[in-house]
Amino acid sequence: MSRQRFTIRLADGGMIPFTLDVGRRKKLTLTFVEGELAVRVPYGCTNREINDFIVSNTDWIRRRQTELSSSIGLPRTFEQGEKIRLLGETRQLNYVVSDKYFEPYLDGELLNVAVRSDSTQTYKRAQVESFIKALALETVTDCMSRMSELTGLAPQKLRLGSMSSRWGSCSSNGNISINYKVVQFGIDCIEYVCVHELCHLKHMDHSKQFWELVGKFCPDWKRLRDKMKE
Repeated sequence: MSRQRFTIRLADGGMIPFTLDVGRRKKLTLTFVEGELAVRVPYGCTNREINDFIVSNTDWIRRRQTELSSSIGLPRTFEQGEKIRLLGETRQLNYVVSDKYFEPYLDGELLNVAVRSDSTQTYKRAQVESFIKALALETVTDCMSRMSELTGLAPQKLRLGSMSSRWGSCSSNGNISINYKVVQFGIDCIEYVCVHELCHLKHMDHSKQFWELVGKFCPDWKRLRDKMKE
């Protein structure tokens, strides 16, 4: 499979940026991952078919972009008081001016981050992102361990990264990568992503057999998948 970033210009002059995901599948689909449009197409799909598909869904794309712009997810501005979502719960960034450093920590609805009076926005962002990635690593590792025990399947290697068009991937050599941004969702959603990728160790496509295997270990996968598109 391959992924590239493109931008399509509409007849009204508007621009729609998107990630093109080409792989083994039967039809063209649209989805948003962390606010970014992903166009998933089968091998052999022509540029004309892709453009026509996007244009025919322009109204839906713009509606979803509007909805997502007001939704709560991972930090966008990194400003004091910004509401974010971690493990399915709404939190609020709280920068605490302190001469003594302390690691960011959750306290009820607050994510407390130590800063100095002259701390830059770059520093604040780095502290917040470091906490989020560490939380993601701990959570995903734990979920993957439990789902591996449940399914009897285990990756050769597990890594966390940042992906533009999906929540996880499984390579032909059995390595699984998970998008660290799944940490914004509840444990049930993260477990679904782990099960999804583990099942690719048996079926590298999205065949009927694949989804049957996913359903065996995660009967509620459709609801969870749709929840992660909201």
